[in-house]
Amino acid sequence: MQDTLRRRWRSTLTFALFQLPLVWLIALRYVPYLAVPHDPMGIAYLILTWIGHFGMLVLLGWLPLGVLALVLKARWLWLPAALWAAFGLCALLLDTVVYAQYRFHVNYFMVSLFLNDKNGEIFSFAASTWLVVIGCALVTLALEGWLAHRLIAGGRGRRLPVGPACSMVLLTLIGSHALHIVADARYLRSVTQQVGIYPLLFPATAKDFMEKHGWLDPRAARAAQADLDTKQAQNLDWPKHPLSCQADDPPNVLVVLIDSWRADEYGPKNTPNLYAALNESGRRYLNHYSGGNATRNGTMSLFYGLTGNYYAYLDDTQTPPLLVTQLQKQNYALGIFSSASLDGVGFDRTIFSSVHPLRLRTQGSSPADRDRQMTDDWFEWLGKQERQEDARPWFGMLFYDAPHGYDVPADAAQPFQPSIQNMDYLELGPDTDPVPYFNRHRNAAHYDDALLGRVIDDLKAKGEWSNTIVIVTADHGQSFNDFGKNYWGHNSNFASPQTHVPMIVSGPGVESGEVAGMTSHLDVAPMLMRHALGCSNPLSDYAMGEDLLTPGIDHPWVQSSSYIDYGIIEPDRITVVDGTGQWDIVDRQLDPIEGAEFSPAVFEAMQWFRRFYR
Repeated sequence: MQDTLRRRWRSTLTFALFQLPLVWLIALRYVPYLAVPHDPMGIAYLILTWIGHFGMLVLLGWLPLGVLALVLKARWLWLPAALWAAFGLCALLLDTVVYAQYRFHVNYFMVSLFLNDKNGEIFSFAASTWLVVIGCALVTLALEGWLAHRLIAGGRGRRLPVGPACSMVLLTLIGSHALHIVADARYLRSVTQQVGIYPLLFPATAKDFMEKHGWLDPRAARAAQADLDTKQAQNLDWPKHPLSCQADDPPNVLVVLIDSWRADEYGPKNTPNLYAALNESGRRYLNHYSGGNATRNGTMSLFYGLTGNYYAYLDDTQTPPLLVTQLQKQNYALGIFSSASLDGVGFDRTIFSSVHPLRLRTQGSSPADRDRQMTDDWFEWLGKQERQEDARPWFGMLFYDAPHGYDVPADAAQPFQPSIQNMDYLELGPDTDPVPYFNRHRNAAHYDDALLGRVIDDLKAKGEWSNTIVIVTADHGQSFNDFGKNYWGHNSNFASPQTHVPMIVSGPGVESGEVAGMTSHLDVAPMLMRHALGCSNPLSDYAMGEDLLTPGIDHPWVQSSSYIDYGIIEPDRITVVDGTGQWDIVDRQLDPIEGAEFSPAVFEAMQWFRRFYR
């Protein structure tokens, strides 16, 4: 039999496809963490993705063998093929073990943590376990060697339908992604909640495209799935015990978020109205950190009281925060107002997935214009609540956006000069003078402060101020090349400019003063659950933070996440883990710490992340 390149490609591809049943068998270990669907769409997605996605991984694994086939004859090619296949199956098996423990997949950070876990704080295996692992690896290698030799060196399987099999994988893969596009747009939880279990799966979505072309009405899509909104994620042990919550005299709650507002942008000049209303009567946290350096993660950390490793799963399963569902159970009126669209960052399917109807967006031609309109809409909504005969407590959220857009109306006061008049991100670089840009940002915060001054005056005029817990903070901060490393904006690092944010709390039961200890957005939800909603459960039942009003609160470290990375922030260092598992240890000015090893906080965090997984 002639040893041609075509024959080698075909035989190695046949060998790769023979791995698929083994891959499916190992992948069954993910099933206990899959919320098994019962509707046709969910079942169809499960079948298509199981065949198509794992088939794609197998075909991607064949590519190195296809390259090796260019230089190695069949009598030698079977050996690296066997080694490569055995490695892939063992890696998948390892991933199922890691996923069972931590609900994320194997990456470089996990490997590094394993190698540095000298005391067995994270990984602790008995000698018998190691013997089983080694035995399984040897059996796998022997099996793969036998199969590779028969198919590649021996030329067996020449008549197998390799082409049709590859075509089936491709078609099911396309079908899987097409079905997810439809399900994501229609808020079909039975489909979207499956995504997290598959390693290296990045499902296609097109909700914005469909809405833009008039193919989708997001309000109607949410309404059609309203019966699903209050369900909790099946694979989370959250809360650990049923909540016991009943407030004797429930206060109103107002959460004010100013997008990208830095900790050093609060004060008598920058935010005079907030300062006048809150600085003496409120409780100000001087060392407070957002749970994210971007809008989604920062805001979700505040409402859920959970760390960023849960957010993708919460989004996939459309699971609302316990804080919001408890507000609804206690018959709070909900006034949710955001300048930027709520569905743009997925809050319609996470934080407010149980709220219907939900005000998704504010009308306006610019962020500042929308901020003004949102404030007027808030006055109208609150006025309606005041006129209701059956007065009930309310929860309000005002999410301002002008600083994020560097937007200041021409007729607004601009006390910080020099200031740019138009924001051009292309002009930003390592040698750009940050002062005019920073001043533009501060002027935008000053504009929102003027709007908030009206909100505060209105609450006082209506007699609501004294019975309202007010929380004023930001979703994240903003960089202006603070350390000379050309970082501008947010979502790029976990240093203080992007994570250290203002936090002021005022209202009934809140003692005024300043708190110097390190605190986190994760502490906000448990504070409200305990002091506003009267929840008597231990905080460990439902939150990863502490009660923000606890005297002497001071975390030794806090966690913050981006859309793909996360950081463990300590007083003298930040351990950063990116989406691929690469990690780095830097000081608080982002300079690498040479020779640094993992601190105890990193090992604590890894255990902490697992708290609410089943």
